[in-house]
Amino acid sequence: MVVFAQTTLEPIVRPAYQWASDWMLPVFLFTLVAIAYTRKNYPFRIQRLWTSTWNIRALRQAIREEPNTPRANLLFNINHALLMGLFLYLTLSIWAVPFGGIPPFVVYLICIGGVLAAYFIKQLILNTVKFLGDGDFGLTEYAYNVNLINRVIGLFLFPTMTLLVYMPKNQAFIYWYVATIIVGCMLLYRIVRGIINALQVNVPLFYIFFYICTLEILPWVVCARLIWTAHS
Repeated sequence: MVVFAQTTLEPIVRPAYQWASDWMLPVFLFTLVAIAYTRKNYPFRIQRLWTSTWNIRALRQAIREEPNTPRANLLFNINHALLMGLFLYLTLSIWAVPFGGIPPFVVYLICIGGVLAAYFIKQLILNTVKFLGDGDFGLTEYAYNVNLINRVIGLFLFPTMTLLVYMPKNQAFIYWYVATIIVGCMLLYRIVRGIINALQVNVPLFYIFFYICTLEILPWVVCARLIWTAHS
């Protein structure tokens, strides 16, 4: 007597060993396309991006030549928003912050919106200060430096986010800490460079630290506090 094993069409549910989701792949593909496009059409753009980050003279030259490569800058700005949003989303996921029934992709879009809103408000405040003070006060260079560092952060986040997403979850904290250290160091470097630039144009020290505390440090402190509270 032959007994046939019973078959079923029901899906087999397996535990998720990675943080990867289907919608994350296009994010990484966009980064590759942006790098490939830039290297093909602006061969020295990435090298200049790196040089301008560490050399103030190269930075000021890049500001003068900014209108020559707007498309390459736009691609890297979008890349920063996508990967910084992914970094925030994965931070919420790793620290088990509840989404309240909101789909993960929608949470990711909210994170991107938060990144874009933060820098829109920052730029709006800078423009308002220049208008009310009827002067530049080195803010044009500072604003360019903010966007410049953001583009570099986006490139640094590409490999770390890829590893964090596709490696096993038990290794996720390692790559999350690496990404956090990179972002923290680049933001700190941006703040120090901004202070030096402001001092060179004789901006009062009180206004420098007031701006840094309210628009550079406070948003991250509030964000970290909210995540810690939700996690606890």
